[in-house]
Amino acid sequence: MRYTKQQWYTPAEVAVHNTPSDCWITLNGKVYDLTKWLTIQFKVCKCPHTCSCAVKTWFCNNCVEYCPCFNQGFFYCDGKRWAMSILPYAGKDLSHWFRNGEWVRYIHPMVGSRTTFRVHGHPYRRPVVPSTRWRPMQLAWWNTDTYVVGKATEKTRPIRITNTLTGNTVTLEVCSEETIYEIMMRYYPHNNHLWSYTWRYMGKPLNFSKTLDENGIPDERDRFSDLALPENIHIPALLLYYNDDLTEDPPKDDCQCPRMVCGPKGLERCQLDKENMDKGIPTQMK
Repeated sequence: MRYTKQQWYTPAEVAVHNTPSDCWITLNGKVYDLTKWLTIQFKVCKCPHTCSCAVKTWFCNNCVEYCPCFNQGFFYCDGKRWAMSILPYAGKDLSHWFRNGEWVRYIHPMVGSRTTFRVHGHPYRRPVVPSTRWRPMQLAWWNTDTYVVGKATEKTRPIRITNTLTGNTVTLEVCSEETIYEIMMRYYPHNNHLWSYTWRYMGKPLNFSKTLDENGIPDERDRFSDLALPENIHIPALLLYYNDDLTEDPPKDDCQCPRMVCGPKGLERCQLDKENMDKGIPTQMK
């Protein structure tokens, strides 16, 4: 079984990453991990220092009043203002900040120019008044996929997975865009012998490359709401039937091969050597 990286994320999964050391946000259907970006913004002060301190760093407490940002009435330095504007929204959605891929703009009450709306003010190097001399120092994080870790689902739905052998039932919140195979990856912590079972719904086999809707498993919560019924009055259930084939699903991080050192592709090499042995081709297994 090939274990794939998670592609879709629910709002609940993004909401738990809400600290400076673990900050995720969603923007226009994408999930961003801004932890490394916040670290850079906090550690690097882009403001010129005019104090007499020997070490000019952002954590210098004796010269903070000489920072141009503080002289202009801002509470944070240049880089830290960017970071502090993101931290209150860690684990949340920022799509309302943007329009057509760019920041929402407004008319500045003092200069009368159309500028971007920033909660904690503009960076020191970017003036409020339009200027032909200003150039961005680097590509903005929302214009690159460097920090993208996945996609945000448009709608979540519950699903029950019942093991007919043990009678154990697990209710999962999955993304409506996920295939049955990706749902199996979510169920893996509850049962690591997935391929020893046959997955069925209403007695019919499932297509692992299709979603729940494409497999004929509807989401009827809207109909329940129209009838003033609880949304969870009925949750569709996927039934797992044990094949009794005495097979074992390989562990996720261990291929259990006779090699002393097994790299990230060790499982593929073990399977290739096994096929060669069946064909009579000598192998170099150690």
